[in-house]
Amino acid sequence: MNCFAPTITRSALWCAYSFAVPGRNSLSPVHPGAPVASAPAANAILEITKHVLGITRTLLLYRIVQFLSVPFVAIYFVARLLTNRSYWSHFGERLGILPRSFTRTKPGAIWLHAVSVGEVASAVPLIRALQAAEPLIPIYLSTSTVAGRIAAERRVSTLIDGIFYAPIDYVSCVRRTLRAIRPALVIVLETEIWPNLYNETKQSGAALALVNARISDRAWPSYRKLRFFFRPLLQLPDAVFVQTAFDRERYTALGVPAANLDSIGNLKYDASSEPPAASIPTFGAQPVWICASTVGPNERGSLRRHSIDEDDLVIRAFRSIALEFPRLLLILAPRQPDRFDMVARKLQRAGLSFIRRTRLEADSALAPQLPGVLLLDTIGELASAYSQADLVFVGGSIAPRGGHNILEPAAAGAPIVIGPHMQNFEAIARDFLDAQAIVQLSETPVLTHEPLAAAARALLLDPARSAQLGSRARAVIEKQRGAAQRITLRLWPLFYNASLRTPRSSLQRLALLPLAFLWCEGGVLRRRRYLHYAASVPPVAASVVSIGAITVGGSGKTPFTTYLSAALKERGYSPAILTRGYRRRSPARDLVFPPGAKVPAAFTGDEAQIFLRHAVAPIGIGANRYETAQILRFQFPSADVLLLDDGFQHARLNRDLDIVIIDGLDPFGGEELVPLGRLREPLSALDRAHVFIVTRAENPLRFEAVSARLREFNPNAPIFRTRLVARHWRNYKTGALQTLPTRRVAAFCGLGNPQSFWTTLESLGLEVVFRWAFDDHHSYKARELYRIAHQARAHGAEILVTTEKDRINCPNHFENAIAPLDLAWLEIQLELEDEPRFFALLDRVLRRRSVA
Repeated sequence: MNCFAPTITRSALWCAYSFAVPGRNSLSPVHPGAPVASAPAANAILEITKHVLGITRTLLLYRIVQFLSVPFVAIYFVARLLTNRSYWSHFGERLGILPRSFTRTKPGAIWLHAVSVGEVASAVPLIRALQAAEPLIPIYLSTSTVAGRIAAERRVSTLIDGIFYAPIDYVSCVRRTLRAIRPALVIVLETEIWPNLYNETKQSGAALALVNARISDRAWPSYRKLRFFFRPLLQLPDAVFVQTAFDRERYTALGVPAANLDSIGNLKYDASSEPPAASIPTFGAQPVWICASTVGPNERGSLRRHSIDEDDLVIRAFRSIALEFPRLLLILAPRQPDRFDMVARKLQRAGLSFIRRTRLEADSALAPQLPGVLLLDTIGELASAYSQADLVFVGGSIAPRGGHNILEPAAAGAPIVIGPHMQNFEAIARDFLDAQAIVQLSETPVLTHEPLAAAARALLLDPARSAQLGSRARAVIEKQRGAAQRITLRLWPLFYNASLRTPRSSLQRLALLPLAFLWCEGGVLRRRRYLHYAASVPPVAASVVSIGAITVGGSGKTPFTTYLSAALKERGYSPAILTRGYRRRSPARDLVFPPGAKVPAAFTGDEAQIFLRHAVAPIGIGANRYETAQILRFQFPSADVLLLDDGFQHARLNRDLDIVIIDGLDPFGGEELVPLGRLREPLSALDRAHVFIVTRAENPLRFEAVSARLREFNPNAPIFRTRLVARHWRNYKTGALQTLPTRRVAAFCGLGNPQSFWTTLESLGLEVVFRWAFDDHHSYKARELYRIAHQARAHGAEILVTTEKDRINCPNHFENAIAPLDLAWLEIQLELEDEPRFFALLDRVLRRRSVA
């Protein structure tokens, strides 16, 4: 036998299985004494392996191409930086280096990606719907183009928490962005498929949704040809909401699972529902003709090479009808800003009276002689002009560019003319053509300005027909609205089902993975030793109810233990509490105190001090809870129910009921074991629980998502929900406070999950101008409180706030360190939903033990 051969233990296999596929790895728990994997588990592992191999192959191919293209990408960015000084200001964002204000300590944001102006417009109604449902959840929007960012800053800067350029699709850049904003849901609008973004989003535990997705006729042949590449990528999104039934068929052909695919409308119709107020002068003209988003020869994004200049066609058409309409104003809006100067020269050479919009900003008294032209050489104002239009021509449609958005002029009730090329908006154009709500020019062998001039002349001479077209266009939009609300309702379950992992770099993961493995192996060995100990000692002569957690840090165990002890006492039981006394500084191995005993916090630890101050039950403090229980029972023989605080992993003491507290804000600890995540044990350990109590899940969707996941691990344990209610504030001067004297506060805490405290403060309507999180059970020093108070004053806070536990961990005479600020701490009370059912279950367990 080779003494150096590796030994594979069952516990090692359990740990390895836990690390194999984070987030999907514990559906088939491994139990000591049971087979390693059942047939369903084996099939699940096989399916996951196939799926991962497909993704790996695609990503490998993609990253090889990326590696080979690095020199060309570098040259491109250097050229952009040298030729465009404004490109410098936000270039770091493209590398994933976001402003410090974006950096989040708490997970759970929403990240929308809208590549350019059109996608930003589609995002607006979706953002409004998301924010209306959950106003406290942060929303960030990324764009890829300068025009898209300008449009975003104009339209949504007041609605969201940040706007930034999307990172280039290199792993390091994407990871930096994900680590900064920590989204629970990433929404990609329309046709953007970025392999690394998709993969890293899923690796982070966030949900991924494609919204308003489409594949144009022009792009479809390429997608179909590269189906082998796109298929594994398009299996990553949790949901794909397409614009039309045609798009649904195409995404199905590319391999999107039918369960993840749906067609529930086009956001663009909702985006046009609220035309902005008019901001562009029309100089008393009548009629007003807008030519929007005109393009030049071979403009970027063209369907094929061409020499068509739509601005030339518009200028000639305007000249041909201007004599018939002496007060005609043409508002000409080229698509690309770099064409503004060129079009101005064209107007000058044509001898037309014109004025540039940017000149009006300097001198509003300027005006062109009518008939004349207003050259709209700004970005973001076009939509506000449509309400003043008597006719709109939407460019990019005579030239083979694929057309532009017709919904904004349609929402304004303007009659619309388009060219033959609307491939980029084919579904929308089809809706309008079917409703006879638009005029489309035919493609002619010889291109001239005459078809455009004839259509414009006919509509300007026939106001009744123009009004009818405008009315029909509005009706089409009204019929198609509502997609934003429908999509939002489908997105929230994805958001709440996300199980985020602690963001780590590759090097960090590599360093921490062996430690996590050792943690797992050590936990299995320790539990085995504790179980052997429990089997070798006589049972405690009282019922034991364990209250524990699967994650490290605060999940609400202490408030629930306090609540349960009081409730049991009201029901005629004589409860006592057993706790470890974490970070206590007492030489005694075991301590037992009567209810309400006055003992320094240093002797008991902060959590035991909370139990004592509530003065409900005697407290036993010690590392070996079995020994502590025997001592407590000797001193308080009437104690008939022992509440084992933080006892899920403490197997030395047999229990009659295992209650596991699940923190709704981070229910599964990042799906990874300490120190990679916050799990104390693999999630398969949840099958030991008899009852689940979910805290901080007031939102029904969050509670349902957590409950559904818990049922995967333990379908038999009943699930209850609690909520923490703020009882009152206290301060060291006057005791209980009816209300805080100010809403501007600075907050600090030392909790396992500080987000729970921050969320509570937000729900109370406080303006937290500064916050500082310390390690769980942190014992504060005077100099730390001094620094906190200094920062609080610098940020304009008028009072410091913290938790009851953190107040206990403050030093004596802390008021000297924080002067002149006051300190208030929040006392909370727990409420349990469906109390009768819970206590009926608990009474059955306790009576059964009493009879035994």
